[in-house]
Order: sequence, then C-alpha cells, then structure tokens
Amino acid sequence: MGMPITVDVRDDAATTESIDAVFAELRAIDELFSPFKETSVVSRINSGTLALSDAPALLADVLGLCRRYGALTHGYFDPWHDGRLDPSGLVKGWALARGAAILDRLGHLNYFVDGAGDVRTRGSSGDGRAWRVGIRHPVERDKVARVVLAHALAVATSGTYEKGAHIYDPHTGRPVTDYVSFTVVGPDILTADVFATAAFAMGREGLAFVAEQDGYEAFAITPDLEGISTSGFDALCA
Repeated sequence: MGMPITVDVRDDAATTESIDAVFAELRAIDELFSPFKETSVVSRINSGTLALSDAPALLADVLGLCRRYGALTHGYFDPWHDGRLDPSGLVKGWALARGAAILDRLGHLNYFVDGAGDVRTRGSSGDGRAWRVGIRHPVERDKVARVVLAHALAVATSGTYEKGAHIYDPHTGRPVTDYVSFTVVGPDILTADVFATAAFAMGREGLAFVAEQDGYEAFAITPDLEGISTSGFDALCA
C-alpha cells in the first residue's frame, strides 16, 4: 500500500523463513486491498468491474470489521467516501496484526513489526529492555515528539504531515484540521489503528473518546504544535 515495512525479530531461533512468511502475508493482502493497484479487489470495485457480491471472502471479513468499528466509533470510522471504497484505515492495522500472529504461531517472543509508523511489539528489544517507539515530530523530520516504551503494545498514528488534510469527518464530508498528528497506544494494533483514524476525525472530542476505551491512551499534536494527551499516556513514555 505504498508504505515501508520493518520486521525485527530478536529471538535466537529467528530465521529468514519466519520473516519471509510475514512478508508473503502482507504482499497477499496488498494484492487484494491496495488502492494503488488497478488489479486489486478495492480498485476493481471502485471501477465497477467487480461486484461486492463476487469479491473474495476476505473482503467480506474486512467490511464486517469496518461495520463493527463504525458502530464502536459512533460512525466516525467509515471505509466509504464519495461512493468509493477505501478500507486502508483498517486494513493496515489488520495486516500488521496478521503478520504478528504468524510470528506468534512460530513461537517468537521478542519482535517489532512496523508499517509506516504503526507498530506492534512483543517482548523486549534485548536484555529485557522495552522497544522504544518514537512518535514522529510533524515538522522537524529528524526528531520525535515522544518515545513510547513498549513491551507488548501497539502504537498507531494518523497524521496530515505527509498527505495533507486527507482524514474526513464522515458526518459532514469535510476534512478535519484540529490535529496534525494523533497517536493511540494499546494492546491491539487493529483497534489502535482504527481508533487513531476515527479519533482524528472526531476533532476535539477524539481524546475524550480514547480515554473512555479500556486499555488505550492517546497523544495528539495540534497545528500550533501543542502536545495534548489522555491522563495515562505519560506513564507509557520514556
């Protein structure tokens, strides 16, 4: 989906076969869901050359998850915009979760999976040390705004500093500009990824929404570069 992927496994038993299995899964998902490939299921649905009813079962699974998270976020997560399907806001986290699940099944206890800044960690980076996950500074590219210490956490960020104002309030159809970056930290990468997008779309109500979700914390950066967070976020940081 046009994003860099990093898979770092720190177990002594790690093999290239484990890494290859993760990337094979991610490539297969990309072939189905990439909005940038004309042959993907998403692109064919949007071009009218494939009916939803004829799409592979995995698309039905993804759309079912979209409906579930749409209800959970009070309609602020919606894979449809202007009549076009783009479930990327869910598929990225879902794909990373599936990649991490492969590592779990293979018995790996210490790993870091990163898809364009959305991260799933397990265990430690070595000698019991937590993985250090930087939240990128939206203006100063060589700096981070905060560092999350993650042993078994997911970190997901939605932002406008790369693509501009591309996150829309589905209730109004207008782009949301209350933040330039919104990060959610919690136990599940799929949920954190969806919450980051939906809470960004909620505007100023986004932090309060995340604060109500058990096990999740958030950190947002406003256009004037003010950092604001939920009450438990600082305890997760270096």
